[in-house]
Amino acid sequence: MNRVEQLLREAIDEAEKYGSLLSMYFLIKKIALDYSSIYKKEEEPYDITVDDIILISLSHGEVTKIPFFAISFLIYDYFSSSNKYHVQDCIFYFRWDKRIFVYSPRIEAHLYYLIRTGYVSGIKFYKLTEKGKFEMDLKLKSFSEKERKDILFIINNVLSMKKTSDIKKYVRRQFFGR
Repeated sequence: MNRVEQLLREAIDEAEKYGSLLSMYFLIKKIALDYSSIYKKEEEPYDITVDDIILISLSHGEVTKIPFFAISFLIYDYFSSSNKYHVQDCIFYFRWDKRIFVYSPRIEAHLYYLIRTGYVSGIKFYKLTEKGKFEMDLKLKSFSEKERKDILFIINNVLSMKKTSDIKKYVRRQFFGR
């Protein structure tokens, strides 16, 4: 299987398994825009999946959507910019004028799937179940001590902020350097 087929299968899964037509649309758009550079590439096995990002983001307790999406984005950015791991695209985008300012339809669809399958619980506050904690622990053990400390630093920084505006400033500073 080549990279285009892999992304097409992911797009189909996003619609059928996770119920996210928006994620499917973004994956198909990515294929259309990058086709000339990816049609000869082989399938990329992922070291870190969307579900892994979610489980790691929830590793330190109960969170609401705003800090959850911020933590998920910062962890995704941390791993994808390291060039050490193949990270599945979470399809994040910024909506600075919205309450949930960093958003991913793919993360949200996978979060609800993990709730349905018993890895995560919650409606307004999300947290890992015992099953989710077990999977998260397995994933965290695959990272180096430095990476685990960096992840903990990201999570603790976001969770220490009580105001959405502070989280927004922190994400901007981390991602854009402002």
